[in-house]
Amino acid sequence: MTTTTVPGRADAGLSSDALKRLLQAVRDLAVSRDVPAIVEIVRHAARELVHADGATFVLRDDDTCYYVDEDAIEPLWRGQRFPLEACISGWSMLHEQQVVIPDIYLDDRIPHEAYRPTFVHSLVMTPIRSGEAVGAIGTYWAEEREATAEEQELLQALADSTAVALESARTLEELESRVAERTAEITASSRDLAAFAHVAAHDLKEPLTTIVGHAELIADDPAIELNADSAASLAAVRRQATRMTELIDGVLAYSTAATGELQLETVDLNALVAEVVQDLAGLIERRNAHVVVGELPCMVASRSLLERVIQNLIANAVNYGDQTRPEVRIGGLVEAGTASISVSDNGPGVPADEREVIFDMFTRGSTSAGSPGSGIGLAFARRALTRQDGHLVVSDGAGGGACFTVHLPAPLHAH
Repeated sequence: MTTTTVPGRADAGLSSDALKRLLQAVRDLAVSRDVPAIVEIVRHAARELVHADGATFVLRDDDTCYYVDEDAIEPLWRGQRFPLEACISGWSMLHEQQVVIPDIYLDDRIPHEAYRPTFVHSLVMTPIRSGEAVGAIGTYWAEEREATAEEQELLQALADSTAVALESARTLEELESRVAERTAEITASSRDLAAFAHVAAHDLKEPLTTIVGHAELIADDPAIELNADSAASLAAVRRQATRMTELIDGVLAYSTAATGELQLETVDLNALVAEVVQDLAGLIERRNAHVVVGELPCMVASRSLLERVIQNLIANAVNYGDQTRPEVRIGGLVEAGTASISVSDNGPGVPADEREVIFDMFTRGSTSAGSPGSGIGLAFARRALTRQDGHLVVSDGAGGGACFTVHLPAPLHAH
C-alpha cells in the first residue's frame, strides 16, 4: 500500500486509501444539514478508516453520554445513556483528550462490568469539540491492539470535521425553524438571527478556514502524491468548505440588513449601477453576458444596503439568463413619489406560484437547478428594502425571463 507524508509530520504517513476515505467523509459532512445525516456518515467512516470491529457516535446530553448510534459486529450501547463520570467517552469529553487503550481490563477508567458482555478488548475514544467537547467517536477492536499514530490522527481529523458539521447543522436548523415561524415580531427575530450570525462568524468560519488551509497544504505539498480520485475529493472539500463560508457570510448579511445602523441618503442609481457592473465584470465576461443600462433615477436609501441588493439582482440576472447569451436590461423611473429600478433577464423566468416563496430564507426556485446560490440573496434583498420603506417584486420580463423591481422613496425634488 502506498503512503503519503502528512505536512508537519516526518514520522508518520497517511495511506492513499485512508486519505481518500477521510476526504470522502469530510466532503459528505460539508453538505450534511442535520444531525442524523452526520451520525450516519461518521459511524461508518470511523470504523472503516481504522478497520475497527465497531464504532459508536456519542453526544453529550447535559451530564450524560448518549450513545446515539453504532456500526459494530455485535450490539454495543445504542440508545443508552451513562453518567459522564462513569464512562470513557465522558472522560474523553471532560478532559478534551483522545484516549488510546490497548487493553480495557488494565485501565481503571473503564467500567469493566458494562464492557464484559461486549466483544470490546481495546479502543480509541476521540472527542468532538468546537470550544468544549460536544460528543465523542468511539472505535473498538475485539483483540488487544494499540492504535497507530496514523489511526489516531485520522480519527481526530474526522472528529474535527464532525464538530464543524454539527455546529453548522444545528445553526441552520434553528435558522430555518425561525424563518418557518415568521411572525410580525421582526425586531425580536432579528436579535435571534444576529446571535446566530455571531456564532456562525466565530465558531464556524475559523474551523472552515483551517480545513481549507490543510486541504491547500496537502494539494500544494510536492511530497504528497495523490491519485486522481483523491485529488478530486480534495478539490471537492475545498469547494464545499468555501460554499459553507459563503453561506455563513450570507446569514451575516441577512442579520445586518435588519439590525445594522441605517443611514439614508440620496443615491444616484446611474453611478451606483456603473460601479456594480464594473465589480461584476469578471462574472459578466465569463458568462458572455450583454448588459444594457438605461437612464436611472435617484432614490432615498442606505447606499451600502442598496448596492448589495442591486449587485445581487444583476448577478442573478447574469447567472439565470439564457445559458448561451445572457441579456440583462436595467431601467428605472419615478412615479408618484416612488423611484424604481428594474433588472430583467432572458432566462426561463419565475413561475407564478413561486414568486413569493423565493424570498424566503434558504429557498430557491425550481428553475435555479445548476446555477450558483445559497437561497439567502433574495431574502436579504427584500429584508434590506423593507427596512427602508421599500419593496421588491418579481414579474415577467418584457421579452420573457424574469424582471425584479425595486421600489424606494424618491427625493422630494424628483419628478
